[in-house]
Amino acid sequence: MGRRAISIALAVVCLAVLLGATGLFAISRETSYMQECASEGFAIDGFYRDEKTSRETLAFLEEDNCRWQLVDQDGSCTNGQFKRTDDPNILVLKKENGEEFGTVHVAYISRRRNQGQIYLIRNTEVTRFYLVSTDPAFTVESGDVDADV
Repeated sequence: MGRRAISIALAVVCLAVLLGATGLFAISRETSYMQECASEGFAIDGFYRDEKTSRETLAFLEEDNCRWQLVDQDGSCTNGQFKRTDDPNILVLKKENGEEFGTVHVAYISRRRNQGQIYLIRNTEVTRFYLVSTDPAFTVESGDVDADV
């Protein structure tokens, strides 16, 4: 084997080791994030859209008295507060009048917060929502959107 072949082989081995270490680091970081969120809860703040029709929206803002809002397919708004349960990724939604509305199960929010899925369970119906934006947007009575930043 010539010097050139040994140099190329060594470069390939070094590159493979570097790529492997980078991959392990990324997996370790994501695993650590998922473990933390499983025990502490995912950050829920944001604006979500239903997966089936894209006509229902759900918004959350934890800093503002744990506020939530559902805008249904007809444009009707339901507002209230939410509370995390013993499982921090399960939220109990209550309407403004204190009546229980349903529960939300936070399935996943990516570390970069650019994708996520939650499930709204009300009565016997389950609706899957996907994260649209980490900036919560609430509809006000005029029909305009109030973006809380």
